[in-house]
Formats: sequence, C-alpha cells, structure tokens
Amino acid sequence: MALWRKKTRVIARALIGGGLCVLAGIAAAAHANGLRPRFGGTIVTVPGVGLSPPAAVNGFNPLLVSSAFDQQAASLLYQPLLWVTRRFRINKTLSIARRIRVSPNHKTYTITLWRHWRWSDGTPVTTADVAYTYRMIERLGPQFANYGVGGIPTNVASFQVMGPYRLRITLKKSVNPRWFMLNGLTLLTPLPAAWARVSITGLYDHLADPRFFRIVDGPFRLVAFAPGRRVTFGPNHHFSGPDRPYLHRLVMRFLHDPESIFFGLKTGEIQIADLPHKLFPGRHTLKGFRERTVGPVWGFNYLGFDYANPRMRFVHDARVRAAMMHAIRQGLLIRVQYYGQGVRDYGPIPPRPATYLSPLARRLERTGAYDPGLARRLLRAAGWRLNAHGIREKDGRRLVFTALLPPGQVRGPELIKSMLARIGIDMRLREMPFNQIVAMTQGPDATKWDAIFLAWGLGVYPSARNIFSCHGANNFYHYCSRRMDTLLNAVPAASGKGPIYRYEDAFIKTQPVLVLPGQRHVIEARADIHGLKRAYSPIGGFSPQYLWIAGHAR
Repeated sequence: MALWRKKTRVIARALIGGGLCVLAGIAAAAHANGLRPRFGGTIVTVPGVGLSPPAAVNGFNPLLVSSAFDQQAASLLYQPLLWVTRRFRINKTLSIARRIRVSPNHKTYTITLWRHWRWSDGTPVTTADVAYTYRMIERLGPQFANYGVGGIPTNVASFQVMGPYRLRITLKKSVNPRWFMLNGLTLLTPLPAAWARVSITGLYDHLADPRFFRIVDGPFRLVAFAPGRRVTFGPNHHFSGPDRPYLHRLVMRFLHDPESIFFGLKTGEIQIADLPHKLFPGRHTLKGFRERTVGPVWGFNYLGFDYANPRMRFVHDARVRAAMMHAIRQGLLIRVQYYGQGVRDYGPIPPRPATYLSPLARRLERTGAYDPGLARRLLRAAGWRLNAHGIREKDGRRLVFTALLPPGQVRGPELIKSMLARIGIDMRLREMPFNQIVAMTQGPDATKWDAIFLAWGLGVYPSARNIFSCHGANNFYHYCSRRMDTLLNAVPAASGKGPIYRYEDAFIKTQPVLVLPGQRHVIEARADIHGLKRAYSPIGGFSPQYLWIAGHAR
C-alpha cells in the first residue's frame, strides 16, 4: 500500500482479486496449548487489516469494484479459479480448477474443473460461470480494473467451452506458462452465469445490494451492508470447500482515523485491527491483546506524478526523479513513520519475499541510496539552480508541486517534504478524502493534479505492465517510455528471471514513480482469537475463515 492508501484499481488485482491467499490450517500455537477450534462468535474488525490503513467498502462485484478494500470483501464471497499460496504456488485443493494442461508451444491451456464445487443454491460451479467472467471482461474493456493483465483478454485468440467442467484458452502468442497462470488465469474467478441476464448498468445499480449477492460459492455470505458504516458477513452454510468458517459473524466497521481505531481496540468495540504507527507509544495500554507482524504486502509504496500536467514537465527528466530518490533517507523514514516496522525499497518488485529481487535491488536494500550530494549534482546537471529563497528554478519556473494524501497520514509525507526541501524542491501537501483523490486522479482527462502518495499491488508474477506501459489500462500517470515498454513486454515472453531483472534495474535507475519504503503491519487481536497466522498472509492476503474464538461461543 502506498504509505497511506491502496490505489483503487490495484491490489484489487493481485493481492486479493488474484487470490494471494493462505493455506488451510489452524494456528499451531493454539494446538500447543491444548485448544481446539470452536464454531460460533462474532469478530468486529476494519477493512484492510494487514494491508493498509482502512477505508470504506463500496461494492462487492469483483468485475466492477476497483479498490483493495472492495476486492477484499468480494474475495470472501467467491472462490478463485486458482488459489495461490503465500509461497506463490497453486493449491489445487482450494482451487476450482483441478488441472491445467499446457501445449508444447505454450499457447493452448486446457483447464479441467473439480466437480464438487457448488453455489449456495446447490447448483454446480461450471465452465459457464468461468465463461461469464471472461466474456464480461471482454465487454467491460478498460472499465475492468485489470484489463490486459496476464494477457486477459488482449492475448486470447479463442476461449472455448468444451463441456461443463472443461474449457480451452488459446493465446495469440506464446508466453511463459507460469506468468499466464499466476497473472492471467487468476483473474477468471467464476461468477454466477445467471448474471448474464443483467445489463452492465444493472450490475452497477446493484453493486452494494446484499440481495443481488445472495448466491455465492465462497466461505462467506453477505448478511448486511450499511453504506459508510459497516458490512456484515456470515458463514456460507452450503460451502463445498474444505475450510468452512468458524465464526458466526464477521463485521467490518468503516473507521478511518488512527485515533478511532486505537480507541475501538481499547474499548473492545473492535477486536482486530492494525496498530496505527503514530500511536505505537501507547501500545502498552492495550490489555488482553496479542500481536502479529506481517508484511510488507506484495506491492510497493510510491509518490506518483501526473506526466500529462503541463506544470509537471520537470518529471519527464529522469535526472530530476533520480535526484528525489537520492534525497530521501529511507532508513530515517522507516524509524520515524513506521517506528522501525519497514524495509527499504527502490523498485517495482517487493523486497519480501526476495524471490524476484535483482542483485542491484538487493544491494540497495542493504545499503540504501541516500546521497543528497549526488541529488544536488543531478539537479544542477538538469539545469535547475537555487534561487534566493532556496528553491530551484529553470527557465523562469520553480521546482514546486503539490502532493495529495488522505487525512491523518501526514507524518511520513511531512518528513519527505523536509528531505526534498534540502535539495531545493518545494513539495506541498494537500489532505483530501480518499474517494475524492480517486475521482480527481483517474481517467484520461484527469490532468489537474500534480502528485499523489499511493501504492500498487502486484500480480504474483510481477511486472505492473498495466500501470507503466504506454497504453496500460491503469496508467493514470500518463507515463510513457518506449524502452520501458520493450522491457515490460519481454517479461511474459520468456522463462527465467533475466527479463524481470532488466526491467527492475531500469526502473530503479529512472524512477517512473518515486518508490518508498515497504511497510510492515502490527496486527492487534484480542487474546482469545486464534488462527491469525493462517488468516493474515505475510504478503497481504486475508482469509477470515481460519479465525476462531476460544471459550464459549458468543
């Protein structure tokens, strides 16, 4: 997540929509104490635990919602075609797909479904439901937040249903099968084929209507939704998977500011939440809680720029962007903003786990890139000179811009502001409700903003083509580099890590967006709640079906 919020079209895709979930099981510590899971009870929490500071849930249709919070909620209702574990492997037991056969030329993928999966009305989950999802992505086009990710549907030559439990996808060109499965096929979560009778307008009209989402195949069902206040889930009593929920109710309250979250924990109004970093000094006042640290999530935090805004022409010079990178002392930012709960990050590949980190990325994580002297030299080489007020100027323009951020998340940005000021860059801050930030920055005509603190969630096989390619569906920054396009296009085309390393290193050296430290999350949970290890993945997944409450059911 961005230092402060998940981009609404983001992680939607990878961390949750793509199915970065956790393996089935019960917390070993509970067994060591002689405890056994119990059914029943209610847990009240907030959206985005282990992922980001919370925000409201606004809808439940995986094809139409765009925020990580909406996708997290939707993922409780619908079982993925492919369940991807925290180790980036496919768990066949929890997947709707039983088997995938790949042709020798890596262009044809024949998918066989398990026959035991059922919708909550008793009807089987079939290829018709997968086909509905695929056809809707085609119809939605760029309205679908992850359009083109994993080549869906842009690299698909044919989508053929061969029977109720077998389908075949043929691609236009060969790709790395692992890339296609983990980034492309994970988008095809089966949804009720009966929705085909509803227009796109009708789907939007029912985006948050609990009656519309009555038929589900995931572990939970939607019980109630109060816009702007809370959403309540209950167990899907007809769930056909092996990991039925223990809880009677799961409630997500929409609390936004750190003080409300901390007070909710202290008073017992909520039982699980991230400990707000700014309130770390008061953690000793929380009695009867246990802690679990997770993250950073599978994504990256950043300061992004609007390349189409005439006021931001200076960001087209990679020397200016690199100067900003070298001006930020990430180690200090981690200590002050996150109270030590973070890791350095300078590129588009998360540092934890280090599966895809290039040697350059590993070195920078160890040593850092802080070098204000180099930053000043880069700015001078780019023609920016200090004026009498300590702000750099060039051709009558000052090096000044305004960065947007949600309310209550100013501590880190204020520190970054002071660091940039030391090299002559004037960054101003403007707090704004998250939904307003999204409305202001998204869309081809949204060019009246300068910069924004956000984050990007990644597909399991990372490349982020849809944000950094010239015509990416989520390229709201209007960034375009033909060289970056070439490097991005090479990632899915070949096996091995070489293409990822080349893309990663080019990104680090040019900083299309200014990458910021990865954030760990300290989860506070009431001491009688168990299953935290399985419920909260180290990389941002949430599977509350593994949570249970010791003692008497509540």
